[in-house]
Amino acid sequence: MIADQAPPRVREDRSQGLRLLPRFDEPRLLAAQMALIDQSFGIAMLGCSLAAFILAAGLTLSGDRPGALPWACAMAVACAVAYFGRLALTGRLTEAGAARYARGMTAMLVLIGALWGLVAWLYLDVRTPAVVICVLSLIAGMSAAALAVFSACLPVAIGFFVPSIVPVWIAFLATGDIEYLPMFLGTPLYLFVLIMFARNYSRVARHAIALRFENVELISQLREQTARAEAAQHEAEQASRAKSVFLASASHDLRQPLHAMGLFLVSLGRTALDERQRQLLAHIEASSGAAREMLNSLLDFSKLEAGVITPRPRPFRLQPLLHKLENEFAPQADARGLVYRTRDTTTTLYGDPTLVELVLRNLIANAIRYTRHGGVLVACRQRRLHAVIEVWDTGIGIPAAQHREIFREFHQLGNPERDQRKGLGLGLAIVDGLARTMRTRVTLGSRPGRGSVFRFGMPLAWNTPEDTPRQLAPRGLDGLRVLVIDDDEAIRTAMSELLGAWQCERRTAESEDEALAMLAAFQPALVLADYRLRGHRTGQEALDAIRQQLGRHVPAIIITGDTAADRLRSAHAAGTLLLHKPVVPQELHAAIDSLLREAIAQGETRHGQPQAEAE
Repeated sequence: MIADQAPPRVREDRSQGLRLLPRFDEPRLLAAQMALIDQSFGIAMLGCSLAAFILAAGLTLSGDRPGALPWACAMAVACAVAYFGRLALTGRLTEAGAARYARGMTAMLVLIGALWGLVAWLYLDVRTPAVVICVLSLIAGMSAAALAVFSACLPVAIGFFVPSIVPVWIAFLATGDIEYLPMFLGTPLYLFVLIMFARNYSRVARHAIALRFENVELISQLREQTARAEAAQHEAEQASRAKSVFLASASHDLRQPLHAMGLFLVSLGRTALDERQRQLLAHIEASSGAAREMLNSLLDFSKLEAGVITPRPRPFRLQPLLHKLENEFAPQADARGLVYRTRDTTTTLYGDPTLVELVLRNLIANAIRYTRHGGVLVACRQRRLHAVIEVWDTGIGIPAAQHREIFREFHQLGNPERDQRKGLGLGLAIVDGLARTMRTRVTLGSRPGRGSVFRFGMPLAWNTPEDTPRQLAPRGLDGLRVLVIDDDEAIRTAMSELLGAWQCERRTAESEDEALAMLAAFQPALVLADYRLRGHRTGQEALDAIRQQLGRHVPAIIITGDTAADRLRSAHAAGTLLLHKPVVPQELHAAIDSLLREAIAQGETRHGQPQAEAE
């Protein structure tokens, strides 16, 4: 049999039916045709032998015809030779040996067909109509069977039809009996019909084989394309992972010195400086703040991709949030000569106020950044079951062709020079990701040169939100024992300076082992640990070891500069309060104050002493 290899496309040749030999310039097609015939060849030879013995028995019983049985034996021998010869040639049924196989099979069938024609020449006795009917019936039946078996290749079928039927026609011609004129005329007609049917069957077989070859070729091409696509996808995934690792490493390495610089700047601001020095310090702090905002944008985007942002919906009043944002952004708008307005609202929403604030913060910052004249308006419109929050601006506007593109990461309009004051182009990508996290959608309306409006919907709350707890004044940290664990010497030094300015007792360690060695002489009430430590250890592991050695729970804050998705998920899964570098000292102070209030409320230790004694 022929293997389903991927050949080139086979062209249909409609003149094939007029040829008596296969076309040897189409070896694949010819080999496939021979394979179809080969499937039924053995059964055909067995049937041919049995039919010969049946005819011989009938002829012998009908009269003195002693040659019928030897003829049947000769037919059986010829069929056996054809069958075993076919077995010998089967190994050559390949593209290279297809023509030889076809010639051998045709020769075998010419011999078998000639033996059937011989019986008609020898025993077609017109004086015995029963014999005529018997001979014609078997020859016609064998020809019909041959049509079904051998017509996949027309020359092979013709090799059987012609030598088996032409002698019948000659036998009728030799009788000279006018009564058999219809038989004389019908015999060549029958041969013609057989050849035409075989021609059509051969054409159908050729077409089916060609389609199979095309399908094999298409499947082969599809497999190749799939393999190439999978290889390209694998390369793209590797490149994406490499890019993510690079960005995460670069972000971590940038956050380390920026975090230390921010702490040093706060300590420097507490020293005696003249007016000129304070102006320079303000410029440095502004540059540091711009870098911190860009890194925080990268962090927010990394959190979205890592899937560590989980909405915590609850009823909340929108107006306090809008008031807070106005207090923060109105001075920025005034500095650019813009008018910042907020429409008062009594709307109560159901959602995560932190995520809503982050969405609004990015939209408002974007509006101020790209507005040169006019102003920014933040409003809320209440519908039946939801509210629509809108941020309007009179900025440069956004062309319709860019309405989808601007929500892609790192995409900016009007910033070919990549001015860092215009951000990284992540603001709207973060907005879109946060909106999808909250199961809402941000829509955009804009007219170039006139301004834009961004809208997103939030469900209304039917329950009255709980009153916001009264903000307590920050507690002093005097005498608080703090253990700092970080493998970066600059950060340890800067953190020690800052904690010293807050009147804390502090110790610093560069590794988990060094921190554990300090516990005999210094028992901390608070641990500040970097997430990534030396020796492939983490701050959480160091914290667990400290708590186990002290035999008590110690409040702690993990501070990390990592933005890789897997590290963000691991850090959030630890359950410890997590801050991201660079940390603003005010935020660190507020986090420490909140953590200690919670620890005291739960009866845990402070300053290394029980709460009652601390009070």
